[in-house]
Amino acid sequence: MEIGRIGPDKKQVMNAIRNAEAGTSGEIRVHLSYSKKEEDLLKCAEALFRKLGMQNTGLRNSVLLYLNPKLKKFSIYGDQGIHEKVGPEFWTNLAKEVSGHIREVNLTDGIVYAVAAIGAALKEHFPALEENPNEISDELTED
Repeated sequence: MEIGRIGPDKKQVMNAIRNAEAGTSGEIRVHLSYSKKEEDLLKCAEALFRKLGMQNTGLRNSVLLYLNPKLKKFSIYGDQGIHEKVGPEFWTNLAKEVSGHIREVNLTDGIVYAVAAIGAALKEHFPALEENPNEISDELTED
C-alpha cells in the first residue's frame, strides 16, 4: 500500500505523544520526511535530532521517530540517557514491531504503537519529576 503524502492522523499522533509523555520527564518527537533522496535514515534522524536541539533536554532522554512514508522507511533515534538505560536490543526489537504494525495495520497505528512503547520505556527509566516541563513540542515536524 502506498502511503504517500496523506500521512498519519496528526491529531491522533499528537495525542499519543502527550499520553506517552505523561508520567515521564522524557520527550518524544515525530518527524515526517518526504524526500526521495534519503539513503541512511539513521543519519538523517541524528542530524535532525541535533538540528532541533533534542540533545539539550536536562536528562538527555529524548527520542525522535523519523519516518519517510515515500520510501516506506523509518528510524528511531534515542539520546544518550535513554539509550544507556534500554540498550541497543530495545531499539532493534521496537523497530521490528513498529515495522510490522505499519505493514500489517497502517502508518498512524504504527506511529502510535511506537510512541506508546517509547513512552513506556521512558516512564520506567525516567519517571516524571516534581517540576516536569514539556521541553520539546508535541507537534509533528515535516519536510
